[in-house]
Amino acid sequence: MFYRITIFVLMVSFVGVAAAQSRKVKSYSDSPSRNEKFEIPDDPVQPKSDKPNDEDKIVRVETDLITIPVKVASRDGRPITDIQQSEFRIFENGVEQEIAYFSDEEQPFTVALLLDMSYSSIFKLRDIQAAADLFIRQLKNDDRIMIVAFDEKVRVFCDPTNNREALRLAIMATKVGSGTSVYTALDEVINERFRRIPGRKAIVMLSDGVDTSSKLESAKSVLRDFSETDTLVFPVQYDTYDDVRKNRRKDAPIQYDEDDRPVIVERPPGKGEREQDYREADEFLNSVADITGGRVYKVKSSLNLNQAFASIVAELRKTYSLGYYPSVERRPGEIYSIRVRVYRPNLIVRAREQFLGAKPYPVTTKR
Repeated sequence: MFYRITIFVLMVSFVGVAAAQSRKVKSYSDSPSRNEKFEIPDDPVQPKSDKPNDEDKIVRVETDLITIPVKVASRDGRPITDIQQSEFRIFENGVEQEIAYFSDEEQPFTVALLLDMSYSSIFKLRDIQAAADLFIRQLKNDDRIMIVAFDEKVRVFCDPTNNREALRLAIMATKVGSGTSVYTALDEVINERFRRIPGRKAIVMLSDGVDTSSKLESAKSVLRDFSETDTLVFPVQYDTYDDVRKNRRKDAPIQYDEDDRPVIVERPPGKGEREQDYREADEFLNSVADITGGRVYKVKSSLNLNQAFASIVAELRKTYSLGYYPSVERRPGEIYSIRVRVYRPNLIVRAREQFLGAKPYPVTTKR
C-alpha cells in the first residue's frame, strides 16, 4: 500500500510540473495593440520566491497603431474643441482609414524645452531665462518638462519633472557658449530622451535654426526620425542674420588704400553666416513643424517671446488624439502621406502630414 501511494504522488507531481512548463502566461497593457507577445519560459519551473523579480514586472507589447495629434481652429484662429470622432476622417496615401482610437480630453504632456545658447542669439540670457520660467509656470501640475540647452554641445539640465523649483534652478543654470548644434539637440531628445516615454510629447525650441556644429546629424536625418514619431515640434524662431553681418563688419581688419584712406576688409562669410544657411534653417524649421503637426512662431522681442510661449501652452491643451491601424503592411523606409479632414465648413486642421514606414519600437510598461 505504501509503494502504491508513493508512485501515485510522484506521477501527480510530474504532471503538474509538465503543465507548468507548457503554460503560456499572457501579458497585458493599457496601450491598444493588435500583436501581443507572450513569453514562454524555457527554464525548468523554479520554486516561487516571495521577492518579486524585476523581469516579472515588465510587459512588452508591440503595436502598429499610428497616433496623430490634431489641432482644429476657426479661420480667425479660435480653437474648436467640440468635434466628435464621427466628424473626423483619416486618409493614408489617399485611402480612408478606420479610426481605432480617439481622445478629446486634456491629457498631461511631457515637454522638452530646448534653449539655443549660442552667441548668435538676439536675446539676452536673462530674457531667455525669464521667458522659459514663464512658460513652465503656465503648464499644469501633471505636465512634465525637461530643460535642454545647446551651443556646440547639448546639455540636459533637468530630466522630465513637474517640480517647478527644480525646473527654475535648471533654467537659471544655463549659460551662453559657442557653436550651434540644432540637429544634435533634436536628435538627443527624440532618440534618447523621448523614445521610451509614453503619452503626449512636444518639443519647444527657441533658436534661429542655423546649425553650425552638428557632426553626425543632418537636417535630412532629423526630419526622417521625426517622421516616425508622434511628437509635436514648435520652433520659436528669431532672425539673427543682420546681427551676424554687423558683427562680421565690426571684427573686420582695417587696411589703407594708396591715398592712406582706411578701408574695411570684410572677411568672407563662414558657416552659419551665409544667406543660404538662413534659407536652409527657415526651410528646416518649417518642415519639422509641418511633419509633426506643430507650428513655427517667429519672434523679434521679449514680448513676442512671452506671447509665443503662452500660445504654445494653449495649443497643447486643445489637441485631439486620433489613431488608426494601417490597412496595408508597412514597408521600412517608405514615406506614407497622411491627411486628416473634418466635416465642418471653414475650419483649419493641423496634423502631421507623413509617416515613415518602419518597425515600431516595443513599448515597455510596468505592472
